[in-house]
Amino acid sequence: MAPPTNPNPADSSAKQSLEAGLAALKQKDYKSAIALLESVTQTAANQPSGIRAQMGLVAAYKATGNVKKAIALCSSLAKSPNPQVKTWADRALTELTPPRPPKPPENKPKSAETPPETGFVAFDAGTKSPKKSIGGDGLRPASLRPTADKKTGFLPLEPTVGSGNAKSQHIYPPPPPPTGQTSEPENSTETAPDTAEISGENSSGSPTDIPGVASPDTYQLTWRDTGRAKSPRPLKPLKLLEFRIQAVASAIALFFLARFVLQFLLTNTNSLLVQLYIFSRLPIFTPIQLFYRDPTPFVQMVFGLLLASSPWLIDTLLKLFCGIETLRGSVLSKHSKEASRVLRSFCTKQNMPTPVLKLLPLNVPVAFSYGGLPRFARIAVSRGLLEQLTDEEIATIFARELGHISHWDFAPMSLALLVIQIPYLIYWLVAHWQERLCDLMTIEFLRSAVKFVAAAISATSYGIYKLLRWPMLWVSRRRVYFSDRTAAEITGNPNGLTRAVAKIAIGMAANIEQQKQTSFFLESFDLLLPVGVGQAVSLGSAALHASLEQILLWDVSNRERNWLTVNRAHPLLGERLKLLALYAQFWQVETELDLANAGVEEQPRKGKLSLFKSILEFKDSKLFLQGAPFFGIPMSLAIVGVLWLIGGIFSRTSIWQLDWLWGDRSILWGCLPIGFSIGTLMRINYFFPDIIPRETASPSLPEILSNPESLPLDAEPVRLEGQLLGRSGMSNWLGQDLILQTATGLVRLHYVSRFGYIGSLWPFLFKETTRPSDLIGTSVVATGWLRRGATVAIDLESLRSQGGRVSDSGHPIWSAILAFAAAFWGAYIIIQGPR
Repeated sequence: MAPPTNPNPADSSAKQSLEAGLAALKQKDYKSAIALLESVTQTAANQPSGIRAQMGLVAAYKATGNVKKAIALCSSLAKSPNPQVKTWADRALTELTPPRPPKPPENKPKSAETPPETGFVAFDAGTKSPKKSIGGDGLRPASLRPTADKKTGFLPLEPTVGSGNAKSQHIYPPPPPPTGQTSEPENSTETAPDTAEISGENSSGSPTDIPGVASPDTYQLTWRDTGRAKSPRPLKPLKLLEFRIQAVASAIALFFLARFVLQFLLTNTNSLLVQLYIFSRLPIFTPIQLFYRDPTPFVQMVFGLLLASSPWLIDTLLKLFCGIETLRGSVLSKHSKEASRVLRSFCTKQNMPTPVLKLLPLNVPVAFSYGGLPRFARIAVSRGLLEQLTDEEIATIFARELGHISHWDFAPMSLALLVIQIPYLIYWLVAHWQERLCDLMTIEFLRSAVKFVAAAISATSYGIYKLLRWPMLWVSRRRVYFSDRTAAEITGNPNGLTRAVAKIAIGMAANIEQQKQTSFFLESFDLLLPVGVGQAVSLGSAALHASLEQILLWDVSNRERNWLTVNRAHPLLGERLKLLALYAQFWQVETELDLANAGVEEQPRKGKLSLFKSILEFKDSKLFLQGAPFFGIPMSLAIVGVLWLIGGIFSRTSIWQLDWLWGDRSILWGCLPIGFSIGTLMRINYFFPDIIPRETASPSLPEILSNPESLPLDAEPVRLEGQLLGRSGMSNWLGQDLILQTATGLVRLHYVSRFGYIGSLWPFLFKETTRPSDLIGTSVVATGWLRRGATVAIDLESLRSQGGRVSDSGHPIWSAILAFAAAFWGAYIIIQGPR
């Protein structure tokens, strides 16, 4: 993320000189441009402004015929640690030292129309593209694709194509020249394309501030279409036995959690009925005796039925809500003959029946497998996936779903999906039908009562849905790595899978923009999808405005990234694509993305006595403050141990007043929430710094994603403008689906009412009438604290519409309330003593 403006006069002067130099370069005043840009390089050589100045000097030197200086400067930039700057410099060096065209045969005259073999292939309007599309090019919707004639001729800081076969398709074709432009001879000093390319300006003249982050008007997503391994060497065998044991253990943990939740609901329902009966003496509130029984046998029976009938139950769900159809083999072969071959050959080799193929009539590109046994397994793909991906990319997606089936992880995940569907469907149906029921009622009191009860049921069900996902998150992340690797081995095409996964993320983001909300299908089936919805929102939309290597840098280089994925169902997208690039390197294939060596740092070797030092370093790290509320719990256990030790010592002396501390379990249970409280209070000032309007940044999404060192603790106050997307009505009263659509991508918003969940569900109790869901579809200004973790989100302070309506959020208030409540609860437990 770009830091806020530095008030240092030297930096301001360098920035002004840079802008003036780039303006002079654009106007072809090369003498002034060189003087201004050289002054910037002397004062800010290693800063982003200095790098941009050096890039501008290359164009100026080339335009004035000083090619030696331009080459020397490019050679220096080629050593930059920034992969995007290095890539640009390599491409510029290639242009400054073009290879000689091949000598024509003696018996043939030299053709003026034959271009030199530079490794690039020009556009041919009559050539049919091998890529399929839905109203577009398969990479983004047609409405979002900039046309070539509106371009400046600059694809900013794109990865270059390595030298290779001129027949290969892994190229970055340059945009066609504007209409009416005549071709220039090779020795022409025309530098308009280079000037635009280096200065980073779009057609409207707005310059980009950071190299490697392109403006929406200048960047165009392209693919290298790199090759595949012809005879891939086998990789090290997977430890499937250990993985399957862990999957079963996760399913057992899900069972006990579901049992606990059900028992908690039944017990508290009866407690509520008892209180209502005492208050009203009405027989309708008599406690239900069945709720006092042990729910274990019932949960066992439900889990058994769900597992045994999972393929047909999921078929029914998809039929009711998506209109699922059977995918005929002829239809699949039409879109991907390789996918049909992969299905037949893999199932024959593994001696397993071919899965039943299903087609989802959805435009969003998704695929998943489900079922209880391989004999009844299904693979469901959407129409959008078949139409937006190429032949080989579709084959890699089918191969990874076959990996899920052969690893047997699809069975516990199908069970988990059905278990979490129960509360999710209650949340959705209650929110959906209460509106229709209230429309039929004429009495205002009854309408308010229905809304009151429906809001409580809907919100509770959504909370249970989120809670029941937790036991399966680790298995969900691990299985993705295994299936990606299996798909790469089956097809020998890790580059094809890289493109497929990236296109799925881009397609999901485009679907959210088109639908103006996250569909219920995407959220409820998130566990089974190839890419997480939370990842796709920001990464998929930012991929249309900056290179994938740039926006995925955090995923492959942040030191604490693995700790920040514990609450996610999918591993980091950059980590997955980096592994695929390593597979391609292992098979000596050119990689689709330059991620294989990204984020590699040599760690210093530690001595044998460095454990204590490591603990001290961790205590002073940002990660400790980030997880302080949770690290406070084990720290409180250490305090309990000290108190017990003091009690044990005094119990052996005549000082009996403190011997009660020995073995007192109330101290143990009371210190746990106190430790959580202390940790929360430790980080609250770091988590919610003061928002000063004049110092509030307005970064673009690619800038946010480009900082590899940021953590959620680095809460930068931001102010972003855009359109608010999300669901309408009761299904979004808690802010479950709030997304800000900015000019450079989508950003999720986190909201909590100043009066807590009660204020969100029943704002009339506190005269708070504006929820964020009331502003859906309008242009808003979001102010809050930016969190960059496994996903990108903003903790809202306020949301203001153009019409003047304001929805205030209360994150700092409720963090403090939660901390003090935990402290009082712990003190109460200790005061009560053992029971």
